[in-house]
Amino acid sequence: MTVVIDNNVIVDALKPNPEFEIDAQEILRLASKKSVEGFINANSLTDVFYVLRKEHGADKTKVMLQKLLLMLDIVGVAPADCVVALEKPTGDFEDALIDVCAKKMGADYIVSRDKKFIEAQTEVRVVGPKQLLEILSE
Repeated sequence: MTVVIDNNVIVDALKPNPEFEIDAQEILRLASKKSVEGFINANSLTDVFYVLRKEHGADKTKVMLQKLLLMLDIVGVAPADCVVALEKPTGDFEDALIDVCAKKMGADYIVSRDKKFIEAQTEVRVVGPKQLLEILSE
């Protein structure tokens, strides 16, 4: 199974949030064991770095992202992907871009904690972390 992991799930795993960290860390663990093929959009790395740097500092955050990239592959963002994402009716460009890139690389799911993203009409099904873990256990 191939999944694109949204920024919020990565941040929950690396900047532990007691409410969400267990499921987020389990998804990364499964990706590290290659039980799922995990991906992150290239542009998402900058967002994750920005958030984690505030908590951990730049040097520690760089190390964290280097370790993350041992677990996840990067989905490249091409200019055409940006154009297609801008044409989507959603008001959230970041979510639209993740959806476009997930479709481009044939992902089975996008995993996100963003309720609006989960409820949005997307080309690749968006599920929450807990839901993805339930799907994987079936």
